[in-house]
Amino acid sequence: MVDKKSEDKSKELPAPWQQIQSAIWLVGIAILFWQGWWWPGILILAALSGLTQAGIQLYVNRGQEQAAIETTRAKLLPATCPSCGAPISASTVHWTGANTASCPYCNANIKVTELA
Repeated sequence: MVDKKSEDKSKELPAPWQQIQSAIWLVGIAILFWQGWWWPGILILAALSGLTQAGIQLYVNRGQEQAAIETTRAKLLPATCPSCGAPISASTVHWTGANTASCPYCNANIKVTELA
């Protein structure tokens, strides 16, 4: 069973991104106070904040997914090239597909191994 607190933590933005959200609100409130645009300015500020948070969350999630894919690829890639026997790693091969790579030495097509 998934812990409710850890699930809520995964939905929160990391600290640097939360500071950007805080800055948007502080600057927005300052502009609204300075210009006297309380209505509908506060609604525009809330919408701008929500859109920014959604965009940031999408960016953070995409980065986490990419890191997970790279970690999985690194685990499934053989240690040596099946054609030339050269040592290979996930950072040195050229990925040609989700489960295929190209050897940097002999250009052979390498398929990742399946998990046992």
